[in-house]
Amino acid sequence: MEEQLQKVLNNVSFNVNAGKQTMDLTVLPHGETTPISFHLNYKLVEKGDETEIFIQNIASDRLWVDEIVKMWLEKSSFNYKIPQDLAGIIKMFLK
Repeated sequence: MEEQLQKVLNNVSFNVNAGKQTMDLTVLPHGETTPISFHLNYKLVEKGDETEIFIQNIASDRLWVDEIVKMWLEKSSFNYKIPQDLAGIIKMFLK
């Protein structure tokens, strides 16, 4: 998956504000001349030994991308169970 993403995305920048639980991502898709920026809100939820990340909202600087993401989030909530061996490291950056 990572290799496929590297083929279609260039100049990826990624910033996290753990205090506000937000992430900013800017990518330049292959063949595009201007980057696309995303801003998202997340929540880390700990349940015993398990840690999950929930994406609560995603906004883009492009209207058509915004609409696609909005439809996608309405149909399925994005949550990801973080593997236990990575949870500690990820929580250091996101919490």
